[in-house]
Amino acid sequence: MKKIAVILSIFAIIAYGCGQRNNQKQTELNIDTLAIDIGNALSVSNFENYILTLDLISLPLEYHIFYDTLPDISKKYDEEGFQKYNYGDWTYQPLGIFYKDDQTIGIIDYSMGDAGLVPFLTTYDLKGNKIDSTNFYVKSGWDIEYAAIEYLIFNENKTIIVLDTVKCWELNENGTNIKEGSMKETTGKTEYRIRENGKIEKIE
Repeated sequence: MKKIAVILSIFAIIAYGCGQRNNQKQTELNIDTLAIDIGNALSVSNFENYILTLDLISLPLEYHIFYDTLPDISKKYDEEGFQKYNYGDWTYQPLGIFYKDDQTIGIIDYSMGDAGLVPFLTTYDLKGNKIDSTNFYVKSGWDIEYAAIEYLIFNENKTIIVLDTVKCWELNENGTNIKEGSMKETTGKTEYRIRENGKIEKIE
């Protein structure tokens, strides 16, 4: 009987110890889960606070890099939010909110280019996770034998139209000047649309 009592006592001690370890593991798991939940909540809060400091862009927005200026809006934007959610490190400032629906939001930032301000578009889910981004200026630029300009139109239906005019010249034998009468001009149109999932799609 004494042996049985000793064995039962040992089992009781082991069971108690296992229970304590399980309780400790569960407590650690709960703390880790709580930390993740708090981190996610802070991330959402930071993004929501950031977009609250941005203005809605009046649409349609038409912009030509050489002659037009972008609207002077979102003057009180959250600088810390911009540093976290901008298009890229070289962007200068947010312009504002291009669109917002029940799933995604599109924000336009801009940088300082050689000829003017250059807009960039980034889409996010409503928690601030980046979905997609793009730069619409593909052809713009100039040198002795090439000149191209692109005209942007941001529409209310979440489409962006890019109209371009490209001029090219032939150079003389020395490559120091253009040949008279050698200019060739082409025009083009490119359209982008934002899908329901926030992806930016180029329409061919």
